[in-house]
Amino acid sequence: MASYDTVINADTYFLTRLYVQSWTSASTVDKTKALAEASQRIDRLQFRGHKVDDDQDLEFPRYIGTEADGTEVIPEDIKYACFEIAFALLDGVNVDQELRNQTVLRRSFDNVNTVYKDNESLEYFANGIPSHLAWSYLKPYLSYAKSICVLRRT
Repeated sequence: MASYDTVINADTYFLTRLYVQSWTSASTVDKTKALAEASQRIDRLQFRGHKVDDDQDLEFPRYIGTEADGTEVIPEDIKYACFEIAFALLDGVNVDQELRNQTVLRRSFDNVNTVYKDNESLEYFANGIPSHLAWSYLKPYLSYAKSICVLRRT
């Protein structure tokens, strides 16, 4: 399965970070799986531009403009996002559970009511990305032209 970068490069990336035991203690097989899943999660997003080659496995590299400019490579930010998502997955972050936990502000049992907070700050969880840092790397490449924002007021 394809991923945006290698375990070796991810290991190098995490050498300079504190509190990455979930990454450093994982087996190479699990790291490879995590990078592949992270790449899949990235590829589910809608990005600006178009693929350099229609037959490429992943969404990057991409042409952002209309012409090739000699920089048709996978941006470092995309690789870093892949590493951060893989780390979060190995660390046990579950986006569904996190989204449920972080959207409730208050629950009452007398007269049963629940107050939810604004989901804009949880945009990355809603898009299946388990890391805010990874989201900050991905966000500049996203296309919002075809997105729909639905707000539910209670």
